[in-house]
Amino acid sequence: MEGKLKKWKNKRDILKLLQYRENNAEASKFFKQHSQFTDSLIKRLGLEFELEGHTGCVNCLQWTPDGRHLASGSDDTNVILWDPFRHKQLQVIPTHHIGNIFSVKFIGTNEIATAAGDCRVLVQSISGAMAKNPPLLECSCHVNRVKRLATSPIEPTLFWSAAEDGLVIQYDLREPHECTQSQAKVLVDLSSNFGEVKCIAVNPTKPYYLAVGANDCYIRMYDRRMLKTVTLGQTGQTDVQKSAEREPMDSNCVQYYAPGHLAVDNARYMNFKLTATYISFNTAGSEMLVNMGAEQIYLFDINNKRHINELQVPQINSNKRKTAIYKCCCHPEGNGFVNRFKAGDFTEENCACYYMRRAYKCYKRKWVGDLYSAARDYLYVTQVWPDQRQAYIGLVKGLIGLKWTDVAQRWLEYFCSTFTDYANSSQVKCLYDSLEALKAENAPRDRENDNSEHKERFLRKVDENEQKRRLDSRDYEVRFLGHCNTTTDIKEANFLGEDGKYICAGSDEGIIFIWERKHSSIVTALRGDASIVNCIQPHPSACFIASSGIDQAVKLWSPMPEDDNVNPRLVTDINTVVEKNQTRMSMDPFESMLINMGYRIPGINVEPAFQEVPNCRPC
Repeated sequence: MEGKLKKWKNKRDILKLLQYRENNAEASKFFKQHSQFTDSLIKRLGLEFELEGHTGCVNCLQWTPDGRHLASGSDDTNVILWDPFRHKQLQVIPTHHIGNIFSVKFIGTNEIATAAGDCRVLVQSISGAMAKNPPLLECSCHVNRVKRLATSPIEPTLFWSAAEDGLVIQYDLREPHECTQSQAKVLVDLSSNFGEVKCIAVNPTKPYYLAVGANDCYIRMYDRRMLKTVTLGQTGQTDVQKSAEREPMDSNCVQYYAPGHLAVDNARYMNFKLTATYISFNTAGSEMLVNMGAEQIYLFDINNKRHINELQVPQINSNKRKTAIYKCCCHPEGNGFVNRFKAGDFTEENCACYYMRRAYKCYKRKWVGDLYSAARDYLYVTQVWPDQRQAYIGLVKGLIGLKWTDVAQRWLEYFCSTFTDYANSSQVKCLYDSLEALKAENAPRDRENDNSEHKERFLRKVDENEQKRRLDSRDYEVRFLGHCNTTTDIKEANFLGEDGKYICAGSDEGIIFIWERKHSSIVTALRGDASIVNCIQPHPSACFIASSGIDQAVKLWSPMPEDDNVNPRLVTDINTVVEKNQTRMSMDPFESMLINMGYRIPGINVEPAFQEVPNCRPC
């Protein structure tokens, strides 16, 4: 038996091992030891099989909790149930939807719930579905596309729908559902601030925490224990007067999360370029991963109260202060400094050099979010190694690059008062000159905005309570760069493995990216679709991934044999791909649209996000 298992380990037969372990304790133990996501297995990932059966884009995938079966939903309005171990289609489940299916979830042991672009949510039995039995639940309460569903890990009859009408509706299969204003139970309503709910997720260990993403950069974490459902007639969606009479939401039930630079810059107005397209939690429920449309992927530690205002006021955290360790490398701005780095360059995290080098790299490169990342690293050095003067200089430069004039002014004045012998240096004079130039540049723009209705007309101002919550956001811990998320608003990002040591996501050019979580370095990249990869769903307990996108097939990925065969799906020019993706994300949305249509824009060297126009309806 042991010899057979070792043979399976060394071959590309992980699906057979998955199937065999269900009935054999020895195989199950061996499986747990050798089939989780590891660096070695991830680097060997290759295409195992393509599951064919859909006739449209495959917009959603969902594993059963035990990992035995996989469900997929498509533009063809069907759900297909698969046995991935046998590469076999088990059942085609027709639905009553007339629009793209965007989400599919298993409810209990024998029901599935679907959400679609026809504004409806359906629940139907898996058995007997071929006979097109009437749905067990049919909800048409939403008035815009329903993008995501979420289920509770401890309450099998409870689930939620998130739609672009700004509403999150709660369902309980133990109760009858009626599509009337007096019956539908609305848990969250973002419509008053022009919100479109795009994604939703339930914390797996604290299922009373519900995370909601919308057409902005803010993730809203609600505590369901402190929320009351309201009927549809009480929301701003149908009756403005009743909405005004609603009991105000308890501010204790919601906490906002957002990358600091986005949270500050978008606090007052809606920015329709930004969209949270997916939220996922690690198995411990302590970390939250967010795929931010037109931006990067961000990881938040929900137990860490890192606040976006850390940069706002100069202060030294004496509890963090260490003895200055500034050895091991040349000065970040010296001639010996290398501006490009490979994964693993930053290894001495107890050294100020680690953060200074990383900050300088971001400051010079200026990809999306780089300036803020640089400012955060410089800030950390000032807190932990407060004698490092160049960290203050770099921090002020980063703040000027962000165009945060008031904050930059405060930090520059603080630096000059702390290091008086440096106050008249040429570097400080240059910073003051840059700051004054930025103020002069911003002055005409500020006057124009104050004297016109431009922002009110085109950007839509949010109310004061919403502004306060946005400015009270908690900041991210780690960000992941490389992919591009500008073309569809259903792109996922997920943790790999039970311990969440790796992160995966699809991209506009059809590539699957996998990062190492701690240092956010790219471990591997695979060509997963002819155009766009939207869905990446890891198996619950094995180094095995299902993916889908604009192609009509579901792809299965597992480790290839340890031999000299070339992996045809492996991306070898990853640095070039990453640079083009970052260029594409920094473009104006109109320029991005022209690029995707095949137009060439002078000065911009970026390939279209996909090789041909997708034959599916827009997501």
